[in-house]
Amino acid sequence: MKPLLAVLLAWPLVAGTASLDGTKIEYTAAGKGRTTVVLIHGWTCDHTLWEAQIEGLKPYYRVLALDLPGHGASGAAPDYTMKRFARAVEAVLRAERVQRAVLVGHSMGGAVMLEFARLFPEKVAGIVAVDAMFADAQQAAAMPAFAARFQGPDAREHREKMVRSMFTEATPAAVREKIERVMLGAPAETAAGAMKGMADPAVWAEDVVDAPFLQIAAPTSGHITLERMKKRFPRAQLERVPGTGHFLHLEKPAEVNAILLGWLKAQKL
Repeated sequence: MKPLLAVLLAWPLVAGTASLDGTKIEYTAAGKGRTTVVLIHGWTCDHTLWEAQIEGLKPYYRVLALDLPGHGASGAAPDYTMKRFARAVEAVLRAERVQRAVLVGHSMGGAVMLEFARLFPEKVAGIVAVDAMFADAQQAAAMPAFAARFQGPDAREHREKMVRSMFTEATPAAVREKIERVMLGAPAETAAGAMKGMADPAVWAEDVVDAPFLQIAAPTSGHITLERMKKRFPRAQLERVPGTGHFLHLEKPAEVNAILLGWLKAQKL
């Protein structure tokens, strides 16, 4: 008989489909455990950028990783607001009959988790942000003008510049190639719509979310501070992964997984 850990590591990914207002939401599921962890990707990304985290988590947790509306294999939607994305996450939970889950979101996934916590507070067991910004009033005021760059004839050029600005000299070439392929392969309507959705000032209303919270950040993300996060998330903790850029979960997956698993254990989740 195979050792239990070997069996769990071989646990297959299973494709699933949820529905939200007539839009198909595609996701994968793996692992088994009393706690479910939902992985939420960032702007113009998809669930495949979480592959290392799925592998690291599935021996201990039930893991769900979805493609948000308009991203990856999921269907197009009338708009790409953070509220719609949050409702897509909830649709996957309903499809899997999950009552509460730990939310893990990268980049734009932070905004999605913030809206989810407002809409479905009883379904939040914990929140883990991966290099995700939570804008204050000053930052939010500047976002609509920035989002406007991703519409019109120069939108593609701005997308390419933004994607490449997320790398550092230490970002492996294979990681760069994969991220560029996924992000620049997303539809223009999705890129413009999701950026507009993130720029909505209502997303960044400075309310308080009293849930276990961890931010795993790159050292280059100086805008992410524990003091700033504690204003919104009183139970916030901050860990940084040296030698990484914005996609730290792809650049140093073992380190990110170790931090994530250690925090989940400490929270008894």
